[in-house]
Formats: sequence, C-alpha cells, structure tokens
Amino acid sequence: MKTLLLTGATGSIGGEVLRCLSGQNHSLRALVRDVSKAQNLAPHAQLVAGDFADISSLEKALSGVDAAFLVSANTPDQRDLELNFVRAAHASGVRRLVKLSVMAAGAIPDSPFQVLHREVEREIEDLGFDFTHLRPNMLMQNMRWFLPTMRESGAFFHILGDTPVSHADARDVAEVAARCLTENGHENRAYTLTGAEALNFSQVAALFSQALEKPVQYVDVSAAQMKAARAANGEPEPYLDAEIALFQAWNRGFGSEITDEMPRILGRNATTFAQFVPEFVAKNR
Repeated sequence: MKTLLLTGATGSIGGEVLRCLSGQNHSLRALVRDVSKAQNLAPHAQLVAGDFADISSLEKALSGVDAAFLVSANTPDQRDLELNFVRAAHASGVRRLVKLSVMAAGAIPDSPFQVLHREVEREIEDLGFDFTHLRPNMLMQNMRWFLPTMRESGAFFHILGDTPVSHADARDVAEVAARCLTENGHENRAYTLTGAEALNFSQVAALFSQALEKPVQYVDVSAAQMKAARAANGEPEPYLDAEIALFQAWNRGFGSEITDEMPRILGRNATTFAQFVPEFVAKNR
C-alpha cells in the first residue's frame, strides 16, 4: 500500500484527485493549512497541516510519503512556494512527484505562467524524482467566471476572438493525475492534456444558449478592456498581466492543439464541451 499526499485537496482539481483515489487501497494524506477548516475531507484522507511558505511543516507532512501531487494557487510567489514543496519532498525521500503544470510550459518566453511552471518542472527533474508533468489546457470549469453574466445579460466577454481552444475538463485531468500517482509507466513524462476538440468562444456560447434556454453570445473585447474589468473585481495586477499574456499566446494559436494523451491514459475519450455544459449549468443554478 502506497502513502500518497495531495496538495490542493480543497480546490477543484485536487479535490477531484482525492475523489478518484478514495476507496482505493492507498493511504491518503491531504495537505491543508488549517485542519479545523477542512474536516469535510477527513472521511477520505488523513489531514496534515502544512504551509508552502514553511519548509519544516512540509517536511513533516511529507515524511513517509511515496508519491505526491503538487498543485498551488496562481499567486505572485507561486514559483517560490512550489519550489519549497519540491525541495521538502526531496529532503523527505518522496520518490514520485506529479505536478500540475500548464500547457506549453517553457515554450512561450513572454508568458509568465509558462516560464514559472517550466522552472519548477526543471527543478523536479534535476532533483531526480520519478516525475510526471501534467500540462492541461484551459479548464472548462473556468466558465464559472462567465456564467453569471450569461444568465444576467446573455453574454460573456474575452479577448480570444475566433481562435479555437481545446479546453480540458478538470475531472479528466484529475483522473490522469490519480493514475500517474498510482500506476507505473508514467515516470519521467510530460503530458499535454487537451479536450477532444477545439472550439472558439462563439461555439461555446451556442452550447450555453441551449443549456440555459436563452440566447448567449460571445463578445470580443480588447486586452485593456478585459484587464480593467477584472481589476475592478479586485484581481491583483501581477496576476492580471500574466493572465493577459497567456490569453494573447492562446490568441496566437498555442491553445488550439489537440493531443491523444487523455484518451490514451484514460482508455476513453476526453469529455467534450457539449457533454460538459448541461451538467455544469444544472449544478450551478
């Protein structure tokens, strides 16, 4: 029986990884900042306290762990915090490390997200882990940010024009992560994880029109307009700049690729947007 540690278990992908692994013959640990606030996870995993900024707490949580899943929030210090975790895992003797990265990591020099994730990947490789880098495209679940305006005004706004994007379902990505943590054959690999198709946002809007039973349209805006709108919602400047750089790279076609990694690993087709949208709308009424 392996001992597995999951970060991000209170989040979308980490929570799905925990769901995938629950009931399997593994000892599961969930790293949380405050054990008292994560008691809903207690039936599924041993809760261990740890903070990415406190290496000693990470080393304690990682003691005796065979494999770990690394995911963290998009913050200005994300790179340094993830490196703390990687180095603590190495010091604690963790053998296998599965990192949630980003599509095109290291391939877009002017995109901070791609740069920072590749820097962390490289450290993982240099330290000699049995690693798997998961590089998903934009997640279908990110449409949650646009659903309120679709309902209220029948529109959502972005800067991608008519560029198609091969969005991935977070649940598919999580299932891949669970397999990489527990199955052999994924060591020292980087997987680019995409959906089964690449749709532009006008095509996505048509799917939401059907599910919401009202007209929904996609409205293309400038990068400056999008940044101003998101800044008004309180998003921090460094994150906004990195986000805009990513979207501009996707506008150049970096996010349009469709790979066969997901169906090859899962043994089934990746989830399509047409499958995702009705369930997503029903869950978020």
